[in-house]
Amino acid sequence: MPRKNFLKAQILLVFGVILLMPLSALAVKSYERYSKLPETPATSIGESIYRESDCTMCHGELGDGEGFLAAGLDPVPRDFTNFLQMERIPDMQIEEAIRFGVKGTGMPAHPSFSDEQITEVVVFIRSLLAETYLTINLCFSSTHVIDIGEKNLNLDDFEIKIDHPDLVKVEREGDKVHITSDASMKMLKLLMKKKVIRTHVKFIEKDLTLSLIAVRLHRCLS
Repeated sequence: MPRKNFLKAQILLVFGVILLMPLSALAVKSYERYSKLPETPATSIGESIYRESDCTMCHGELGDGEGFLAAGLDPVPRDFTNFLQMERIPDMQIEEAIRFGVKGTGMPAHPSFSDEQITEVVVFIRSLLAETYLTINLCFSSTHVIDIGEKNLNLDDFEIKIDHPDLVKVEREGDKVHITSDASMKMLKLLMKKKVIRTHVKFIEKDLTLSLIAVRLHRCLS
């Protein structure tokens, strides 16, 4: 084998090993495989950006569109806690509104926000619809189990919705919901291009999001 091709093969081999190494071997915090609902949601990156960027002045502290500037705006700011309104709006539309603003409204553009920051804000906005909110991290081809057996959360009869069913599989077994990352070559190729891929799993009953699960898929093996 020519030396140039040999070196290229070595580089690809090393990269492949790093890609598939457990996170613990890379000195990165390993990911849990089990969660229990309900859990008190921690302050997220998206929530911090939302509050520090003065979004609350129009959209309100609770995201209900009742900030102290809202009364002087026409049209009024969107109510992120209104399920019937927000369920019809795709993430891409929210992302574009944050990045470019909305012409003819009081919504300004945020050109300094990175794609990552905008994604985090969108996830936070979605979480405002849910009674409980949870972020889980999944390595390639791994499964995370969510225990929904707590009595103070009504999850007896609910529908499971997946934003991107091609990325994860969701199965319910009694009080446990299993979320499994797709193990196909297509997924592996996607993770070669992006370090993290995001999707959402929603537990919905009628017009109420009982729980929003933000799923982050990583290029690793657990």
